[in-house]
Amino acid sequence: METIKALVASVIAVVITVGVARFSYTPMIPEMVEAPGLSKSVVGMLATVNYAGYLSGALLITRISDLGLKVRLYQVGLVVAVVSTVLMGYTTEVWLWFVLRFISGLSTSAGMLLGAGLLMSWLIKNNQKSELGVFFSGIGLGIVLTAIVAELIKDPFSWDQQWVIYGLVALVLLIPAWLWMPDYRACALPRTAGKSVGDERSRFIRILQLAYFCAGVGYVVTATFLVAIAESMPQLRGQGWLIWLIAGLAATPACWLWDVFSRRWGQWLALYLAYTLNAVSILMLIVNTGMVSVMLSAMIYGASFIGIVSMMLAMVGRVFPENPSRPMSRLTFSYGIAQMLAPAVVGYLADVEGNYTNGLWLTLIVMALGVVVLHLARKTQQREHGAPALARE
Repeated sequence: METIKALVASVIAVVITVGVARFSYTPMIPEMVEAPGLSKSVVGMLATVNYAGYLSGALLITRISDLGLKVRLYQVGLVVAVVSTVLMGYTTEVWLWFVLRFISGLSTSAGMLLGAGLLMSWLIKNNQKSELGVFFSGIGLGIVLTAIVAELIKDPFSWDQQWVIYGLVALVLLIPAWLWMPDYRACALPRTAGKSVGDERSRFIRILQLAYFCAGVGYVVTATFLVAIAESMPQLRGQGWLIWLIAGLAATPACWLWDVFSRRWGQWLALYLAYTLNAVSILMLIVNTGMVSVMLSAMIYGASFIGIVSMMLAMVGRVFPENPSRPMSRLTFSYGIAQMLAPAVVGYLADVEGNYTNGLWLTLIVMALGVVVLHLARKTQQREHGAPALARE
């Protein structure tokens, strides 16, 4: 029962800090463009600032080794996610939106990185499987939640009221997340005298960071613009929330399924497949804008991006069990840079050209490069450690 409560609390925390604090912005983009009249460039920049906060949080976490401080920052992040979401509805000042989205990004890094690291340590300490598939299912659940809430509130409420409603939903979820949170301060692992499985600054990690950067581009462009892309198509107008819902429904069970797949066929093969599927989902948005094709693209996207995140972070967490949040944050640094740059670039291209086609082509090229870099990371890891140590973990 204790394990179930710990997992449920962690998943709910992800729903709050990622699902609401981050993903509520995706279905809100059409509302923000229509009512306050934001341009596509400003929409993209707001997403970029959000990821700048996420990146800043990741950098901060790499400097923290004190377990008590991590737990306090994790708890603060949950509260900040709620407050920063509510306040989006209480201003029309663009500069203040930028500040709030940045703070929201900080809370997301707390929920994702500190939460993943703390849970990994807790699982290891309590002799549980060191897998994070269940944890990252919170991302998919967050997408599902924001999609459903978006459809329920878009007509009865104005854009500013909608932001407040999202925040109130997060506040309700905060109660069980807080009450069922395990005592993470008691799960510190002793430092081992022997050599770690890998060097945190090795060539392997640096190449893996580049591969994860590519994955970040593939993730964030769709995460930011999927609803807007769907709504821009005449035959899909009014169906953006459904497309977003499908992505979330696909992502929710996918984490667990990727864990099962990687156990059977190996971590690297699973990652190759996840990267390839993510690229396919982007290609489908380019070549066919029909309802069925876009829905299938959203499904493949949801299932693939979540697998990449879950498997990558779990992999480095197992390599560095003494302080898993730190290597997870190093990897996320690259992911965060991608999340800062890509929305601004794609938003600019959409403003100039009036559509998202070239931005999607650019994203597809980056994802294809990511598969190549991922393979290079695997080969480098094998050379550095003499055997594919991570292949079937």
